[in-house]
Amino acid sequence: MKSQMDVARKAGVSFMTVSRVINGHDNVKKETREKVIKAIEELSYYPNAAARALNMNRTNVLGIIVPHDDYFFSSHYFVELLFSIEKRVKSRNYNLIFNISTAKSELRDYAILYKERKVDGLIIIAPLIGDIFIEKLIDENVPFVLVNGRHGKSDIDFVDVNNIKGAEEVISYLVELGHRRIGFISGKLNVINGRHRLQGYKKALKYHHIDLDEKLIYEGNWSADSGYQALSHFLTLDPPPTAIFCSNDLIAMGVIKAANNHHLKIPDDISIVGFDDIHLASFTTPSLTTMRQPIEMVGKRAADIIIDSLTGKLKNKEKVILDPELIVRSSCRKII
Repeated sequence: MKSQMDVARKAGVSFMTVSRVINGHDNVKKETREKVIKAIEELSYYPNAAARALNMNRTNVLGIIVPHDDYFFSSHYFVELLFSIEKRVKSRNYNLIFNISTAKSELRDYAILYKERKVDGLIIIAPLIGDIFIEKLIDENVPFVLVNGRHGKSDIDFVDVNNIKGAEEVISYLVELGHRRIGFISGKLNVINGRHRLQGYKKALKYHHIDLDEKLIYEGNWSADSGYQALSHFLTLDPPPTAIFCSNDLIAMGVIKAANNHHLKIPDDISIVGFDDIHLASFTTPSLTTMRQPIEMVGKRAADIIIDSLTGKLKNKEKVILDPELIVRSSCRKII
């Protein structure tokens, strides 16, 4: 079995230089780092993670916590987000482990991975509003960053998207096309993304002097099924909406399927807008107009924040709010 000393001999460097490369330190020249990595690969050397964790009091592993499985499994957005986080984490010599809590679980101690020294810190995705376990992390000084979440206390790191602004821009776009009867299908309102997109919808209607009709709001659950059911509800209204804003692209895909089953043409009979711009959004028929989240940047910033915090590079808490971008495709039309 090859050792770290074998790697040092083959690369022609010191034992400490190999240790610095393995542990992700920056104070190694590029050429030297490449020689060490090449030696590691040629010797098929795998560092003993357990021993390294004991020696350095760190694991170089981060935990990703998704507090509710229904939100996770209902959105392709999460797949793309997790991929972007993993890509960035690996580039900085860290690894990930995942923990997905069931929606009905009442005993979710997010800190357990940290307490058992399995991870150095946590990335928590889309926590429920008022989640008491976030308070527990703060009280126990567990390093963490929130993604798609906020907290009332100022002393936490988070990365989020300006969902209110994004929703406002969608409604403004539809109003410019002549729509004034605009349906809205929310995600679950116990997460900040769902609540903020609803706030943006209402705020934009008020700005454009359009009376709020509560019958035009349908509470979905981020799934395509809820989009399908919502359109059936909207078609019972007199008059039905001429456009529908969906809280994510998966909901929009459910609406598209329902429209086809009801023999409605998109966008001739009804316009549809999604949110997220997942990869599949450009492959719907017609292709989906949607509000693009900077998914890759969200994952990258979250990974950098927690790692920089652990390595002492961050002195202040990071509160990152990124702007979304409207992507106009073929699912909306002008009606004036």
